[in-house]
Amino acid sequence: MGSSTEAIGNENFTTASAIRTETITGSHLFKIYGYSLTKGIGIGKSVQSDVFTVGGYNWIINFYPDGQNKNDKDFISFFLQLESEATDVKAKMSFTVLQQNGDPSNMSIASQVCSWTFKGANKGWPQFKDRIEFEESEHLKDDAFTVKCTVKVIKRIKLEVTNSYGIIVPPSNLSQNWASLLESGNGADVTFVVNGERIKAHRCVLAARSVVFNAELFGCMKEKWTDTITLEDIETPVFKSMLYFIYSDSLPDFEGTSDDECEKKDLRLMAQHLLVAADRYQLERLRLMCEDLLCKNLGVSNAATTLILAEQHNCSQLKKECLKFMSIPEVLFMESRVVDFALAYVK
Repeated sequence: MGSSTEAIGNENFTTASAIRTETITGSHLFKIYGYSLTKGIGIGKSVQSDVFTVGGYNWIINFYPDGQNKNDKDFISFFLQLESEATDVKAKMSFTVLQQNGDPSNMSIASQVCSWTFKGANKGWPQFKDRIEFEESEHLKDDAFTVKCTVKVIKRIKLEVTNSYGIIVPPSNLSQNWASLLESGNGADVTFVVNGERIKAHRCVLAARSVVFNAELFGCMKEKWTDTITLEDIETPVFKSMLYFIYSDSLPDFEGTSDDECEKKDLRLMAQHLLVAADRYQLERLRLMCEDLLCKNLGVSNAATTLILAEQHNCSQLKKECLKFMSIPEVLFMESRVVDFALAYVK
């Protein structure tokens, strides 16, 4: 009697998982006046900044003008100290000496992920810069300089997907889909004419995002009855950027961090114009994003005009940062007439 064996088949399962690291980033500007007076305080002795908070933790910058230890006596040293009770704070940090106009210089250094395991833990660079090289640089002027410390705190590493059947759920791409819809113009039912250029959009999307557009397109205003609306008082790139935000809830690529001064000026100018547009169409998130960009990119050349803009559009935090920046003696000296005009305007 014969017998046979039938192979049922082999199944090959692949499992997968994905993680997302959630971080919070913040910066602190530490201005050192009378640098020459700090020299000679002793190796290992520091000058400390005010306490600042990033990621729910308190921090202090330690500046060692004579070096952090005897092996570093020919260098200036910068360290970041944890001032909160904690046992394992993970973060990245960077220190950058700023140019006289407030822009970053090439005197900069950044770390990989570090761990602060107790209050008072102090991490940084004992040999940040050769002292003589630093003192001969253009960044030390009138015996003063500014260093910017940026801290990126890792809040948690989140496991997004793990399963036995190998399916990974990707992040939502809804915003990209909406941005693509704007770009394609498919199904558009309203056209804006801005400086001669025709830009298509969708009434329901605009109305859902802006109460001003809702009133214009579905209320009793004349725009309700026309498919073409001409705008006279806004630049084409600004209007396109605002539409991109309305559809995608994000800013277009001009939000980059280029070191090119011309590109930075363009960024500041775009942020200023976008803030005005956001205020006009009551896009609060966009207005705050523009405020944040302008706060991060304050400089001697734009502080006064930004202050006036903040006053005109009730941007209290931006106004506060402008006044704080303009109180620096070097700024008052370099742009005294413009600063005086701006200060007189906001009083």
